[in-house]
Amino acid sequence: MDYDFDVAVIGAGPAGSTAAYLLNKSGFNVVIIDKSFFPRDKLCGGLITVKTLKFLERIYQDNEESLIKNDIINFSTNKFYFLNKKKKLEDGFTKIPTHFVERIIYDKHLLDKAIDSGVKIIYGEEVKKIDLETNKIVTSNGDTIHSKYIIGADGANSVVRKEFERKDLIDKNYWLSNLGFALETFVDKEKISIDKDTMYLFFGYIKIGYIWIFPNKEKAVIGAGGLLKNLDSNDLKDVISKFLLSYGVDKNTVEKCIKNIKGHPIPFGNFIRNPAHKNVVLIGDAAGFVNPITGEGIYYAHKSAELAAEAIIKDHKKQGILEEEYIKNINMFIIHELSKILKSRGLYFKFFNNYYLAKTLMYLMFRKINYV
Repeated sequence: MDYDFDVAVIGAGPAGSTAAYLLNKSGFNVVIIDKSFFPRDKLCGGLITVKTLKFLERIYQDNEESLIKNDIINFSTNKFYFLNKKKKLEDGFTKIPTHFVERIIYDKHLLDKAIDSGVKIIYGEEVKKIDLETNKIVTSNGDTIHSKYIIGADGANSVVRKEFERKDLIDKNYWLSNLGFALETFVDKEKISIDKDTMYLFFGYIKIGYIWIFPNKEKAVIGAGGLLKNLDSNDLKDVISKFLLSYGVDKNTVEKCIKNIKGHPIPFGNFIRNPAHKNVVLIGDAAGFVNPITGEGIYYAHKSAELAAEAIIKDHKKQGILEEEYIKNINMFIIHELSKILKSRGLYFKFFNNYYLAKTLMYLMFRKINYV
């Protein structure tokens, strides 16, 4: 079948759903295309930053209280514990709690907001062909979608970004140079020897990366990730396996955790400075908008979606300015911040992978955190 829309959004994660919601509210006829059926899970630690909470309240009127009440926020804690391998670096309490979501619930919540606003959705179809000049999309079912604008919100393996690469609009080698990789699994809280309500970060296991344990209601989320060129997925599995055993998880449970482990590439400093061509833009993970130290990308998914929507709205009023407008604002509000973080990454991990340097730095960084 043939379809015509003002905007076609490829990908129904936080970036895609937010862009679609904002554009539909502004009067555009919008469709989201996603290869999955929702709800679907996504590898992600699920940490929601203060900036993300403020965004959700400003755009969706979803405040902290309502997100907790409606079980969008799965777990909250004020407790943190940072270690270099098994040596304590710092622990304490924060005045502002850290919140965690399960992506299967969070993403569905945002997609429902978009659908309720009037956005159309095409589930279970992969984008097989995309023309950056005519904005024509062909799906795995043979459907053809024509639109004035296309938004690539389809994650680290974005087919839209790959079309940019094929057209030599962006450098594939640049993308691969700072691509990250993460593995994640779950373990019942009672089977691991940690404080069940604390967020843990472990350094010293991975050259450019770290291990995390994030709490939720029933389980502990165990993950490890870092710069792909310094990693081997089998080695990373071995790191997690030995790590779990060292924290009291029995061998059978560890084997089950490793069997059920999930892995996925993540942007890790390969943010694209020119993520637009004519009427096609990249947002979120598809554009590499992820913190190159922590790996946090949910806020940047939301923010880049908003900037893309604003640029499309302006272009609709004054033709031919989308590319310039989006790139200008992305560089101002996202790239500038990520660039500064990336410049400090080598030194950051050099310190945190050395116990004595990290201990000194942690003292200087966190000596006031209990009182903030």
